[in-house]
Amino acid sequence: MPSPDRQPLTRRQWLGRIAAGGVTLALGSYAYAWRIEPHWVEVTHRTMPLANLPPALAGKRLVQISDLHVGPVVDNAYLRGVLRRLTDLEPDYLVITGDLMSCFHRETIDLAVETLRDSPVVNLPTFAVLGNHDYSENFHNLHVADELTDKVRDLGVTLLRNESTVIDGLQIAGCDDRWARRTDLNATFARVDHTRPTICLAHNPDIADLPDWSTFGGWILSGHTHGGQCRFPIIGAPVLPIKNKAYARGHVSLNGGRNLYVNRGLGYTRRIRFGVRPEVTVFTLTPV
Repeated sequence: MPSPDRQPLTRRQWLGRIAAGGVTLALGSYAYAWRIEPHWVEVTHRTMPLANLPPALAGKRLVQISDLHVGPVVDNAYLRGVLRRLTDLEPDYLVITGDLMSCFHRETIDLAVETLRDSPVVNLPTFAVLGNHDYSENFHNLHVADELTDKVRDLGVTLLRNESTVIDGLQIAGCDDRWARRTDLNATFARVDHTRPTICLAHNPDIADLPDWSTFGGWILSGHTHGGQCRFPIIGAPVLPIKNKAYARGHVSLNGGRNLYVNRGLGYTRRIRFGVRPEVTVFTLTPV
């Protein structure tokens, strides 16, 4: 016997199906943003043109990581796994652009140091700067930042606080954190020869709008924003912890021949990311 014809759906049934579909989509998006994207690391490859680059440095790889936020929120096994795999990228230099940890006082310092010990920092020339969270919860605890600095330097990391150094003819400067009110560009560039290729590490990209860059024509590498952590079609990232919203993520060409790159970071202060995967950036040094 043939089955009877299906009855058309009523308006109420249609609305019910649409609502059920919306709930399913919302739950799926939340599960993705909470369970998948926060640990789905993207490796971004870029060239880094530098004026007056010594021939021996052409083709060398500099790897940038940022915003590890070692502490109670970020899964430490995830972080250590990412750090161990950095050697697969065959870096010649490693830079860390701040927020190594998140803490209320000093309780995360030793965990941050042990986590870094699992990375190539012990075998590679590694350079770092502090971020606002490295000064503890209120961003102003100098004692916490000093202790972290000493222990990270004991690993062999060159942690720069308004200082600069030279390696293989490449100058690397490092600014202390802006939110901690420790930034001093004049001190940072005091011994920099601006005719040499120079990279400046600065956690907060807003530092690029300070008025003291007139003689600098190199690259500024930053983090801090997490790319907004959540980015939606049309509206973009609704929350960005910076004044200049153009510095949300990625490469920005600045006046004076400067270049800014804002890394999206590996960690998070809340476990959620949507449309802005965590990032490791691999720069290949090239002459201009």
